[in-house]
Amino acid sequence: MDTDHKIAISPYLKLIGVKLEEAEYPRARISLQWRKDLINPMGTLHGGVISSLVDAVLGCALLSKKEVKGIATLELKVNYLNPVTYGTVVAEGEIIHQKGLMAYGQAFIYCEKRLVAVGSNTNKLTLEK
Repeated sequence: MDTDHKIAISPYLKLIGVKLEEAEYPRARISLQWRKDLINPMGTLHGGVISSLVDAVLGCALLSKKEVKGIATLELKVNYLNPVTYGTVVAEGEIIHQKGLMAYGQAFIYCEKRLVAVGSNTNKLTLEK
């Protein structure tokens, strides 16, 4: 399976407007343009969108590794630091530890170069045989 096919943006991520900027194991970067249809009642980017970015950027990093065939998120954590009310949101992620079928990564979410959230996740991997 070729890497570009494995890390193609999913229909959900396309729906919210995520763009893959780069992915080369153990790192990846994706972006999203703030839009009114992605806000919560307070007028800020919905926390679910931010958590999706954490999960997606770390998934892209993992799927850029040749022998990783598939992934399943086992745990996801996000700390929200600042609201997002405009601009381009960038998620940068890195896989910190991988052993066997488990991987752990951390992500940093920025808007206009301001840190707005940090997150992590644990994934179960399916490897090529």
